[in-house]
Amino acid sequence: MNANLLNRATRHTFTYTIPVLFVLFLLAFFCSSCGYSNPYAKKNLQEAPSKTLLLTTWQNRTNELGLESIYFRLFNAWFKKSSMISVVFEEEQADLKLSGEIAAIDLPGLFYDSFDAALEIKLKLTVSFTLRDNRNNSVLWQERKFTIYEPFIIDPSGERTRYNKQKALLRIGDEIGELIYLRIHELANNMP
Repeated sequence: MNANLLNRATRHTFTYTIPVLFVLFLLAFFCSSCGYSNPYAKKNLQEAPSKTLLLTTWQNRTNELGLESIYFRLFNAWFKKSSMISVVFEEEQADLKLSGEIAAIDLPGLFYDSFDAALEIKLKLTVSFTLRDNRNNSVLWQERKFTIYEPFIIDPSGERTRYNKQKALLRIGDEIGELIYLRIHELANNMP
């Protein structure tokens, strides 16, 4: 009889131990932090930016109307996060100047069905851009033919396909914006 009571007591405490340990684990997990912070993000509103950047609207040599203004807004949004670099719109105020062009869009098929109709397209966008030190007009960084790819799905609805293509173009613009953002910060850190 004592053994039977002992088994019931062990089972009773064991069933409550697991949920209690789980709750304690979750509490410890949510209270801990990895401590990472983006070194290029705004930390303190009182800090003055160390460099100014003139973003120009890139030339658009493609048939995607308005892509240059979409990319301008994407790039500007990236630099709004920065505490080191502020965007200016007057060339005389700028330490750095970024100019470029959207050179070409190619839409090769990626996957085809049994009737050779494309099911997925791999959008290929080629851009070129130059970052200059506006104080002495020297080139700090130049990409003459930077190509980036992004796939998108062909849908039976033409409207849905256009939407998928626009999303692919936005993802490409965001990737280019992030690349430019990080590289300009790296260069600005090494400038006198």
